[in-house]
Amino acid sequence: MKVITNTTLVENRAKWAKRIAPVTMLLLIGGLVTNFLSINNPDYFRPTLILLALGFISAIVSSHMVNNWVREPRADQILEQILKKFGNDYLLFNYTAPAPHVLVAPDAVYTFVIKSHEGEISVNGGKVSRKFTWKRVFRLFADEGLGLPVKDAENRAAKLQKYLHDKLNSQDVPEVKPVLLFSNKNVQLTVDRPDVPALQTNQLKEFLREGSKSRAISAEQRKQLADILAG
Repeated sequence: MKVITNTTLVENRAKWAKRIAPVTMLLLIGGLVTNFLSINNPDYFRPTLILLALGFISAIVSSHMVNNWVREPRADQILEQILKKFGNDYLLFNYTAPAPHVLVAPDAVYTFVIKSHEGEISVNGGKVSRKFTWKRVFRLFADEGLGLPVKDAENRAAKLQKYLHDKLNSQDVPEVKPVLLFSNKNVQLTVDRPDVPALQTNQLKEFLREGSKSRAISAEQRKQLADILAG
């Protein structure tokens, strides 16, 4: 398998993540200090609210960036590790196209939404839910919410489909298929008639091999797609 990753983007985002973390700490500490000062001086009450609000927002942004760009394995590393033994008719592009992770396979083009959450998660149609645990409360900033991963997967695929449609002038546009991938080994995944394929990492190889039997994308098309998706 061939892999092209925008390492410059990864490095820049990682640097910003590391810069935001100490700013978050300063804002929260500042809010605590002014909170104590407000006991004797009410004028410090408004600065306390401002500092704590900014610290809270900064903590959310910092957590998101650290989870995506600093903590390893990153999403691109997970995909590369899973697919490393696939042949050269598989091309993986990370952060070079309108969708973050794009795989050109013999049968189709795939986009991925990768979630690293643990615990009991169920996928029912387009709805994804996660069982509540008190552990998540104590990891409020470190543990991101699931969001709307099925919708995200569909939107990424649609965006890439349109991008390829424009680049290829509406001719020989391969199908773009969304995949929702859960990468945490401690996830207990339950899937019932999902709107998009919802898989754990140990299921991805078999899923792709099953699809590759159609060989719908020729070598010439793969080269053309590679030139477009390499950025």
